[in-house]
This record gives sequence, C-alpha cells and structure tokens, in this order.
Amino acid sequence: MARKKAKTLPPVKVRDPYTGKEVELVPKKVWELKPKNRKGVKIGLFKSETGKYFRAKVPDDYPVS
Repeated sequence: MARKKAKTLPPVKVRDPYTGKEVELVPKKVWELKPKNRKGVKIGLFKSETGKYFRAKVPDDYPVS
C-alpha cells in the first residue's frame, strides 16, 4: 500500500521567543481564531531550536492544516 505524500507548507518568518532570533520555520499546525462578529487571525504552532513549542501569528493567506 502506497503512503500519501505529506504536503509541505512554506516557511514563515517568525521571532523565536526563547532565543530572541528571527527565524524561518514551517508550522506544525495552523488554525484560525475567529471570535463572533470580528475578523479572525491565523495562528501557527512552531518548534524552537531549544525544543520548546510556541505559537505565533501567520499571514492571512496561509493555508490551514
């Protein structure tokens, strides 16, 4: 049985809160926060070089996984 190829998402330039550097990372997961009667924002889950996870805003045109 053939495996499906995982789609690769483009990297996003974000500021790593643990190292303080601006790095390009591919988010592990992306979702949209959309409160009632307001415009939503897209949030991504990233893994730092230190091994810790953090969340950051991604561009509005970024695909949701």
